[in-house]
Amino acid sequence: MSDDKERIILDQRYIAAFNSIDDEVLSSLSMALEGELRDALAKVAGLSADAFDAPDALGGKVRDGIARRRMAHDIGVLLAEPCTQYCIEKLGDASEDPSIEELQELLPEAIEKFGLDAVRLMVIQYSRALKGFRQLVSQDERFAVARPPAGPGVLEKDESVQAAKRAARKERKERERAARAKQTAKR
Repeated sequence: MSDDKERIILDQRYIAAFNSIDDEVLSSLSMALEGELRDALAKVAGLSADAFDAPDALGGKVRDGIARRRMAHDIGVLLAEPCTQYCIEKLGDASEDPSIEELQELLPEAIEKFGLDAVRLMVIQYSRALKGFRQLVSQDERFAVARPPAGPGVLEKDESVQAAKRAARKERKERERAARAKQTAKR
């Protein structure tokens, strides 16, 4: 499967996961990040410098960044990173390709420490690449791949607003054309 197709599949999985996570959880996952991870989240989600000063509103801002910047995959990886690092450390050498048994042994502890949503984001990250995670997704309903949300429907536009925009654009282009003609005549 091509990298682009895999990225699209993962994006759809992340979008479905984010649709099931409320803003309060998004805020707590974001606030749990430190240092470079927090800076990276702010950059990827397009957060303002003071976004972390208002934890109550942070989840909504992260969700807005996911939608506006289409960065579900990158934000999902960042929010799961503390959980991912913990699991890598706990799995040791087995972290390269953990078995389903090793994951089932570790995940209750990870869920207790980071919460189900963080673990779910981590599982999504590795669900296309590692066999144990693929099996986990197919066997454990907590991590089952949700059907991707329906694509955006037909965008309904107010025709009067669109007509006003077209008229303003036409008027601007006429002014620009007239200014260019005047410039050319001066030469």
